[in-house]
Amino acid sequence: MFKRILESSLVKWKNDSVHKPIILRGARQVGKTSLVRQFGKKNFRQLIEINLENQAQRQIFVGVLDVGDFERRLALVRGERMEAGKLLFIDEIQELKEMMELLRFLAEERPSWHVIVTGSLLEAKMGGKWSVPVGRVDYRSLFPLTFFEFLEAMGKRKLLSDLQDLQMGEKYPYHHLAMQVFEQYVLLGGMPEVVANFTEKQDYGRAREVLQRLQIGYLDDVAKYTKNEQEKKYLEAVVANGAREGGKIFRYENFAGTDFRSREMSSAVARVEKTMLCRQVPVINSTILPMNLKWRRPKKMIWLDIGLVNLVNEYYGEIIRGDYSGRVMEQVVGQTLLANLSSTFNQLVYFARDRDESSAEVDFCFVDNGKLIAMEVKAGKTTTSRSLQGLMKDQGNEIVPVLLSWRELGIDRGMIKIPFYLLERWREFIPQN
Repeated sequence: MFKRILESSLVKWKNDSVHKPIILRGARQVGKTSLVRQFGKKNFRQLIEINLENQAQRQIFVGVLDVGDFERRLALVRGERMEAGKLLFIDEIQELKEMMELLRFLAEERPSWHVIVTGSLLEAKMGGKWSVPVGRVDYRSLFPLTFFEFLEAMGKRKLLSDLQDLQMGEKYPYHHLAMQVFEQYVLLGGMPEVVANFTEKQDYGRAREVLQRLQIGYLDDVAKYTKNEQEKKYLEAVVANGAREGGKIFRYENFAGTDFRSREMSSAVARVEKTMLCRQVPVINSTILPMNLKWRRPKKMIWLDIGLVNLVNEYYGEIIRGDYSGRVMEQVVGQTLLANLSSTFNQLVYFARDRDESSAEVDFCFVDNGKLIAMEVKAGKTTTSRSLQGLMKDQGNEIVPVLLSWRELGIDRGMIKIPFYLLERWREFIPQN
């Protein structure tokens, strides 16, 4: 069992006097079930788990009418009674519409209950035919392991402690060690099963086999999204090839080398995005707030995990040689920011002045505390950023410029320089006034 950062948020929810049911979102295989079980066993008297992907368990609750009916079925068939001090965990709730509809009444009729549900294919399977009970539930999102979670999982707690305590202006004597371990993270990625396998076997070949199995599993899942064969064809194209676009600006037309048209692929990418296998990052061409997103222009693709991106693109050779392409590091930074910003629902974008996607100037931007944070990713040896400098000159103090690279923590010409291995602490290094 890995320690996940999200668990602290769940503990806070557990202790709140008002606690709505939580929908825990996340792609398949990111560790949702393990997290809830671990959290439940540590913090509650009893964990009551219902897996609706299991046909026998699902059949018990087919046609459930209301909260009282649910309690009776739980008691009669399962011999379990739900009450305060216990955690009710409903896994893969998208498999039974009645259970999703039941959520809307739990907060009102059983406010003392603690309920967490998961649904990795939730929005994709709903297909607009039924809805989540808006205002009656809370949301949390789980992503692949971040670098700090990776360090914990690998047993490198001293390094983790050092990096969590490092302050601006301090020189870290083990900078090169931190870089080496981060390179290992870039190579493996953060999928829990991959990290667990590598922790035990210390074998990159075995880790790759796990990634291959995960990729096949995601393709097999497409059949669960839709029964329409034509739609299935487009969805399979996205799931099979989407990781090729990880960290890149892409177009729907001929997506990832396919010969499909823009209209079909835009719909398919949006559908896959609902399963949280990917995130489309739109563009802005002005730093004036609120941000004006240009949805019609090409977007940047952030795939679920760098490990899958490496697998599909065969990036292993260049990573081992230390010859990092910008797209590799933009994928790593992108997935880290998505995990880091999920609790605040901040919109992640990139900045480009004009309509030509090759003119993208700043890799990632988002708003925090009323300021536009602009982050430039420098994967190579050159760490000067004309893009950030130009933006600072044009826009004055409207942005907070951050340069991400392999260099040490510091400030240079008004830019905050953060090494990749400290990205998760970005908020601590930017001015708060």
